[in-house]
Amino acid sequence: MLFVLWYQFEPEHAHQVLELWKHFKFPSDVNVLQRYLLIGRHMSVAVFEAPDERSILKITAPFSSYGVAHVVPAMTLDEAIKTV
Repeated sequence: MLFVLWYQFEPEHAHQVLELWKHFKFPSDVNVLQRYLLIGRHMSVAVFEAPDERSILKITAPFSSYGVAHVVPAMTLDEAIKTV
C-alpha cells in the first residue's frame, strides 16, 4: 500500500528533526520512494510503500516529541481514474 507522510515540526526543533532524519532507519518492510524537506515550511514529506498501517507507528513514533505526523494512503492519479 502506498502512503504519503507529511510531518510538521516546530521551527525551534528544526535541528533535532534534521539530525533524526539523517540517522533514521526505516523498518525493513517499508520501501521509501522519496523524501523531501519543504523549504521554509518546517515540514518533511516521505512517500513510501508499506504492508499495513502498523508500519506507520514505527516511522512516526521517534518524531512525536518534535511535531505532528500526518499519514494518508494514496494511489496514483491513473489508478484513481480507473477506479471511478
